[in-house]
Formats: sequence, C-alpha cells, structure tokens
Amino acid sequence: MSVIKQVAVIGAGTMGHSLAQVFAQGGYAVWLTDIDNAILSKARHMIASNLKTLVETGCFPEAEVPAAIRRIRTTTRTEEAGQDADFVIEAIVEDIPAKQEMFKTLDRVCPSHAILASNTSYLNIFQFVETNRPEKVLITHWFAPPHIIPLVEIVHGPRTSPETVEAVGDLILRLGKKPIVLSRFLPGFIANRLQSALTQEVLFLLDNGYATAEDIDAAAKNSFALRTPILGLVKRFDFAGLDLTQKILRNRQYEPPGVIDQSPHVDRLVAQGRLGAKTGCGFYDYGNRTTEEITKERDVKLIQLREYLREIGEL
Repeated sequence: MSVIKQVAVIGAGTMGHSLAQVFAQGGYAVWLTDIDNAILSKARHMIASNLKTLVETGCFPEAEVPAAIRRIRTTTRTEEAGQDADFVIEAIVEDIPAKQEMFKTLDRVCPSHAILASNTSYLNIFQFVETNRPEKVLITHWFAPPHIIPLVEIVHGPRTSPETVEAVGDLILRLGKKPIVLSRFLPGFIANRLQSALTQEVLFLLDNGYATAEDIDAAAKNSFALRTPILGLVKRFDFAGLDLTQKILRNRQYEPPGVIDQSPHVDRLVAQGRLGAKTGCGFYDYGNRTTEEITKERDVKLIQLREYLREIGEL
C-alpha cells in the first residue's frame, strides 16, 4: 500500500471544507474542489474562521495556521484535484447518479494506487459505484464538524481489501480521530441509526403537542444526555442493572412511534424560511447573528466539552 501524502476532498460544503482542514492540520497537502468558485471562496473563509476558533481555545498553535492554510489548494476541476491524490474523500450531494458519475471520474483521473472513500451517511455505494479498483473503495463517515468531532465510521464493501481498511484506519488515527470499523454495510451505520430513533421520538412529541422544543431539549440535557459522555449507551445497562433492564424490556406499556417521513412542525418552519442556524432561526431564534457567529458559539462549547472528556479519560 502506497504512503498517503496527497489528499483530495471532493465537495467544499458543510463537511468538505472541514475535512480539508482536518488533513491540512495533520500536515497533508490537500486539494479541495467544488463546481463553483464562490463555494470555494466561502470554504476558505470558513476554514480561516474555524482555525481562529481553535487557536482561541488553545487547540491549535497560532504559528502553524499559515502553513495549514497553505497546504489547501482549491480548484473547480476534479481532474486537477485527483491527478496526484493518494487518498480521496467524496463529500458531494447524497444522490446516487451524482455519486456514480463522480466515482467514474475519480477512477479515471486518480492514480491507480489511490484509495477512494465516500462520506455518505446512508447510501450503499457498493451496490452502484463501479470502478476498476473495488479493493480500494470504502466509506469513511465523518461527523459535523469534522475538525472537532472525533468519530469516523469506516465501512468496507464486499471487495474492499483488508489492506485498504488498515491503511485508512491508520491514517485516521494519525489525524487524532477515533475510527470504528463496521463488520459490514448497514444503512445509517451506528451513530446515525441511534440519532434517527431519537428523531422519530422528538418529532412525535412535537407534532402531537406533548412538549415544546425547549422542554424536550431541557429533558435530554438534564437527564440521559448528561450521563451519555460517561456511560455511553451500553454501559448504562450495567449501572441500571441487567435484571432491571430485563424487566423494562418486558414492559409493554411503551411502544415506539411508527416511522414517519414528514413532520408538520418541520414543514411549517421550512415554509416560513426558518431553516436553522444557516438562516438565523429554526426551532430557535438565534438573534441577528451571522452563521459564523452562531457556529463559533457551538464550536467553542463542543471543544471545551471534548477537551474535558479527554482530560478525564472518556474520549
């Protein structure tokens, strides 16, 4: 397996710009590409803002910022980004035809030794992506924002080689991240499946008028979410007692809500243009602040929590 030196990130949106930043901070030369120079310009602005936040929180040396920024080159040409790549992450729209076409292009323009990874959060790329290097194709599912959140789920296909999985796992460890390898493809992988179950419950409570958004968040933050960084979701069974867990499972008073694909609450907010932090309001109103300001507040708190959890040995 070739040594990974040059990285290409395809797609410079919410995930892509942060992924490029992760590798640049790790000392890798990075090509970041998208179809529009305006998107690339915004990506550079976001990277600079992210690095400033990391410096302010003591997580990255200010003296190393210029070098990290210099390691990132941008282009609208996939051919230019991929021609010398050793490792490629596709982070474009979750659309099967788009990914099919992108992987065909990457297979054509990238060196034969290059590993091709998708950041898809749920698509089984192994069913529709066709390349001449199936042993070098896999999924690396990162979590937003990648430059802060440690987890990376690695999913290999039926023809992905063990050497590829090992090389990518080692790479992610060198970046200071936490890789987890799934034994086989499963829609939603681990974390998103857990989040999806919570999403169904949250929308059930909202849409049926049982509680407000504020009450639901308060309930989560002041109960199980407080325990989760320490106990996770499985160790908590041990602390509750497995005999009690057994009894709870036999309690048929609780029934999970049926799976939904539409929410009146969400539909109403979208119709009003309340799309969340990117528009300054969603379920919550974030005041007359820019997306960068709202994001920075979130990131600072995430960094402080992450660093504390590392300090006490829970990450």
